[in-house]
Amino acid sequence: MNKPSDPSLSRRHLMLFSMYAAGVSLAMPGVAGAAGLVAKDPKSGVAIKGYDTTAYFQKSAPTKGTPETTVDWNDATWQFETEAEAALFSQTPEAFAPQFGGFCTRAMSMRIKVPSDPEVWRLHKGKLYLFARPVGGTYFDKTPDAMIAAAQIFWDTLT
Repeated sequence: MNKPSDPSLSRRHLMLFSMYAAGVSLAMPGVAGAAGLVAKDPKSGVAIKGYDTTAYFQKSAPTKGTPETTVDWNDATWQFETEAEAALFSQTPEAFAPQFGGFCTRAMSMRIKVPSDPEVWRLHKGKLYLFARPVGGTYFDKTPDAMIAAAQIFWDTLT
C-alpha cells in the first residue's frame, strides 16, 4: 500500500471533507463574517494593492485601478480602472469583492492571515479568491470547496 507523502495533509483533507459533508455552510463565504477586515495598505487604506476587482469578472484578468477612481467600502478604498467599473462595484460590492477580505485563501484555510498577491487569483462559483503565491491557487484547484470551508471556519473567528 502506498503511503501519502504528507499524512497530516491527508488527515486534514479528510477532516475538511467530513465537515463539508456534514453541512458546513458556504452560503456567503468570506464576506459576511468579518466586516471591515480587508487586505489593505496600512498607510493609504487601499484594498488589494489597488487592483480593480470588477476586472477579474469582466476581463478575466487582474487590472490595476487608478487613484483617481475610487470607492470607499468596508473600511477600505477600492480603486477602479474607470468610473463605470466604480459604479458597478458601488451597486453590489459583495458581488465583486474578493472573499476573505482579499487575504490569501489558502493561508486562511491553514488559520493564518496573509496578504495576497492580486496577480494570483481564481474565480469559483461566481466568487473571487486571491492567493499569496501560485502554489495556493494550485492547491485550490484540487479541492476548492474544502479549502473554502476551512478558510471560512477561520474567517468566522476573526470578527
